[in-house]
Amino acid sequence: MGRANDLCGTRAPERVGEGPSYSAQPEMALAALLHLLTRFPARQTPAIAAAIVAHLRIIEDDPRIAACVRDCAGRLTDDWRAYTMLCDEQADAPARSFS
Repeated sequence: MGRANDLCGTRAPERVGEGPSYSAQPEMALAALLHLLTRFPARQTPAIAAAIVAHLRIIEDDPRIAACVRDCAGRLTDDWRAYTMLCDEQADAPARSFS
């Protein structure tokens, strides 16, 4: 950790199919989720919102993670799924000009 190419303990995959090993280190899913949550306000894209939903589900389903954290993740999933749809709608909306 601490290196520029090792964000939140996960470095960018070098090959397709290579990525963080959440099965070996479930706390990495939480670290990745926190990173995604901090990126969302600057880049409100459907892809980031969908990645947040995916990470919330991973956390919710992993019995090694504390029950209170899993419950919180479960409660947040529907909200973030809605943000995904809102981002899609905003991306599809025609650009407005203000004159």
